[in-house]
Amino acid sequence: MHLSVDIRDWLDDNDEPATPALRSKVLRIARLIEYGGTLEPGEMRITLVECSRRPGRKACDGLLFVTKTEDDLLFAVCPICKNESITISGWQDTLYADGPPQPFPPPEPKDPALLN
Repeated sequence: MHLSVDIRDWLDDNDEPATPALRSKVLRIARLIEYGGTLEPGEMRITLVECSRRPGRKACDGLLFVTKTEDDLLFAVCPICKNESITISGWQDTLYADGPPQPFPPPEPKDPALLN
């Protein structure tokens, strides 16, 4: 099954899911955008996004590969079952396009005993 999605159709003005019903779908696509957004055209990388297909009623064990195409789309496919593929457009100006957020230091503990 192939899904073609313009992620902007699923997001509100704050890059949050437009409706609660879209939350799990948006998070899945956002992870693919984080993995693929920083790629150069023609590059590919494996992700930790699981294939959602169930060929023969058995869960596929595949992890999706994501590629940035020459026309600046992201294309994800399961290399195991080849039953799941996703084309993502509209991703370039989202919060997820530059990869995972930068790390930041943890907050200071309020209880000094926690440091021991």
